[in-house]
Amino acid sequence: MKNTVKKFYYSRKKLGLYLLFNLLLLTLAILFTLTVFPDYPVVYYFAIGSCLLSVMGALTVFLLPLPLAVISEDSIKIDRAEPLPWTSVRSIRKVRLGTGIFSKSILRLTPRSLGSYHLNLMQKISAKSEFGSFSIPLYAMNSKDAQQIEKEIRKCFAEMAPKKAHTPPKKTTHHTSAPRKTKRVAKKRKDQAL
Repeated sequence: MKNTVKKFYYSRKKLGLYLLFNLLLLTLAILFTLTVFPDYPVVYYFAIGSCLLSVMGALTVFLLPLPLAVISEDSIKIDRAEPLPWTSVRSIRKVRLGTGIFSKSILRLTPRSLGSYHLNLMQKISAKSEFGSFSIPLYAMNSKDAQQIEKEIRKCFAEMAPKKAHTPPKKTTHHTSAPRKTKRVAKKRKDQAL
């Protein structure tokens, strides 16, 4: 049987909006530092340099998109993290982060143990948060891909989950006890006997 691999990417539209946001931030940083801090080159270089790095990162992921998730029958690889085998996944749940219009959906995979797993820096940072070390940001994908990836993850998890041996239910014997001897029962028996 051939091991099929499915790749899912971030939405190009959302990556474009991220790039536009970073360009706007760079423009504001240039205007702000030139008007408010013209005599402080350290502030200027720090603000412009950090915004420029952010724009370069956004441009890189826009032009050379990396897969958000690579799903095979044996494991799932999220971003640049090490592949997580399906047998190591304890549970999968859909979580809404935030409130109101700012709430976002993620699909959180909870591993059985993180002891032997090598976490990258972002996984270590998000391990203690609601986001978790292994999460798929459904809000960063188009809706069709988000539904498809959720379906694929649940299917692979269900296929690789340890199957419980079916044991037939134990046969129970019901004991019927005699009715309690109350005054009324004793009177009925006495009347029946006459």
